[in-house]
Amino acid sequence: MKILLVDDERGFLNAMGDVLRLNGHEVICAENGKQARESLEFDNVDLIVSDVFMPTLDGVRFHDYVREFTDAQDVPFIFMSGYDDEQTRNLVVDPAIDFFFSKTTPVEKILALIETLRTAKQPKTG
Repeated sequence: MKILLVDDERGFLNAMGDVLRLNGHEVICAENGKQARESLEFDNVDLIVSDVFMPTLDGVRFHDYVREFTDAQDVPFIFMSGYDDEQTRNLVVDPAIDFFFSKTTPVEKILALIETLRTAKQPKTG
């Protein structure tokens, strides 16, 4: 899968990017929603993984932009945050394509969801 990974914490961005690449994914990194928005002008992606709270353009406004103004309206979107509270979890607008993980979630759970999304995206043969 081609994944757009967005986070203003460079350490998390690098570590998560490495994990995703080691698991066979192509990763495009952006340090805020503005950079991510610019990336979507040039790249089609299969999944967006974004921090919630970032400077310049936060994850919530970036998500709104993706859903309203791009060709990526149906691309699954995983919110990730160091804040794991009800208000942050309520950012998941459409549970069919929007997801939330705390940054403390074991990476295996995140990879399992990504694998489920990858498998669902594959065309059925038969």
